[in-house]
Amino acid sequence: MKKYSVIVIMSFLMLNSAWAKLRNGYEKDIHDARERLKNYNNILKTNNNLSASERRNVKITVNNLTTFQFYYALTEELLKQFKRISPGLYNRIDSIKDAKGRFTDVYVKFIPREEALVMAAGLTCMAQSDEDKHACFSEYGKHTVSIKIWICSKALLILSHELGHVNYQVPNFETYIEYYKMEYSSVFGNSNCVGHSAADRSGMNATAFEREFKKHYINNLKFAKGTARLESPLVLMEEIKRKVKMPVLM
Repeated sequence: MKKYSVIVIMSFLMLNSAWAKLRNGYEKDIHDARERLKNYNNILKTNNNLSASERRNVKITVNNLTTFQFYYALTEELLKQFKRISPGLYNRIDSIKDAKGRFTDVYVKFIPREEALVMAAGLTCMAQSDEDKHACFSEYGKHTVSIKIWICSKALLILSHELGHVNYQVPNFETYIEYYKMEYSSVFGNSNCVGHSAADRSGMNATAFEREFKKHYINNLKFAKGTARLESPLVLMEEIKRKVKMPVLM
């Protein structure tokens, strides 16, 4: 069984509409991270009165902020690559609406495996409001979906699968929640089963998205020109590490 997962969490919040986009999940904090990184690097360069422990703590902060910047940059490149490979799938999510015609933002983070909350290479999270059963939300706010993908060689294929879940669930959220509660009430603890029963239309749509992405990926390899070079996520990761210049703690 493929270790992809969809978790739908029940909650009770009032939601409002927003403009839809397929977004980098790190973007809301990247400006603050860059400003803080600039300030801490300046402290290291100009403050000669730091004790050894203070200097080490500043370097740890610099390392953490640089790592955050790295994951932002990697996610940005992988989303661009996904769009280049399969613009049709990308655009379907980039303009997705719920059953009431309201746009929904979809936030994607590519994360290291050790940061995953569950042992699933792809995880899609959205919650439902009691006041508006057609609307979803996540940790990013009203009318949003959260997707987290392990950084691995098949990261974009896994993303296509998760986007297939989103593509079905957002416009069918109320009816899917009802189905979800009936179908998965006894297997909720096993997250790798959720969203993938034989009769689950969300799972079927995820498989269809995955199949379409594979076809587009193969066509891209066959017909794309040299300027449209596709790099493995793991190769991209090493290239971005060199550009970001990850610091070494002393």
